[in-house]
Amino acid sequence: MEDALIGIGEASKLLGLSPSRVRQLVEQGALSADVTRGGHRRFRPEQLRREWSELSRSRDAAVVWSQRYALSGLSEDRVWSEVRAELERCTSAELPRPARNILGYAVTEMANNAIDHSRGSAVTVTLAVNGEVVRVVVADDGIGAFRSLADTFGYPDAADAVVDLTKGRRTSAPQRHSGEGIFFTSKAVDVFSLEANGYRFAVDNLEGDIGLGQGAEVGTSVTVTLGLNTTRDLVSVFAAFTENGDFVRTIPRVELVQHGSEFLSRSQAKRFALGLELFTHVVLDFTGVELVGQGFADELFRVWQSEHPEVELTVTGANRGVALMIGRVAKP
Repeated sequence: MEDALIGIGEASKLLGLSPSRVRQLVEQGALSADVTRGGHRRFRPEQLRREWSELSRSRDAAVVWSQRYALSGLSEDRVWSEVRAELERCTSAELPRPARNILGYAVTEMANNAIDHSRGSAVTVTLAVNGEVVRVVVADDGIGAFRSLADTFGYPDAADAVVDLTKGRRTSAPQRHSGEGIFFTSKAVDVFSLEANGYRFAVDNLEGDIGLGQGAEVGTSVTVTLGLNTTRDLVSVFAAFTENGDFVRTIPRVELVQHGSEFLSRSQAKRFALGLELFTHVVLDFTGVELVGQGFADELFRVWQSEHPEVELTVTGANRGVALMIGRVAKP
């Protein structure tokens, strides 16, 4: 029996990409789509999975090293030291400073998360290289990053914790950690992906894309990809969100709180706003959001803002309808 056709929203969720990125891949001929008489794209799920798998494999790097570590007694600097040594061995050169700084930060932060947050017993670190492109995977066997955050903050669903990754300063161990590692790693590398508890959160800094899709159920697997010739500077990445060394600016992605819905409720707004009071400037990214409910807009731009006047709220990526809804409730 032939697969039922799905729309671009369901296709984007299936692949963990934004709708705009799916459209781009269709226009490039990388993904196939049927077009209705009304001009809407429709996708066949199995064909979509197959084409995306082939596209992903074509970009895959060759695995050159993999090591499994017991988490008990493990230090994150040991992990990075061994990854760096293997990388320099296979490339026969010292790593360029920008790439070395970014990879060192990313690997140590992700290894530290596995050690301190996963509640697992082991972590496997894999290094792959394809020319000037490096991919590192840090995968533990713990409870999963989204479940860990959901348990900490009392969220009803692990998916409610996904948006916290785009805020920063949200951690399951606030006495020992700042909650900055995943946030800044996702900004520093070329492509970042985190899979846990059935979800996959991905950031593509080369394409300016953020997506949420299906992922592994067991443990947490973080993949970072970076070109060794990157001109991205780690200090500049931090500077974009800090003042005098303090993490004060953030850009949370509103779309990730929807889980496919066009309507955002007051209760969703309350969950979304958790932790934003820790910043002085919050840029709310409405990219990909077609419509927000009045309750969501009122809770965030009138109620929450009046309770936290010291926080500057600004908006980016809002379409005309979203901007009108915000304008109806926002107060000077």
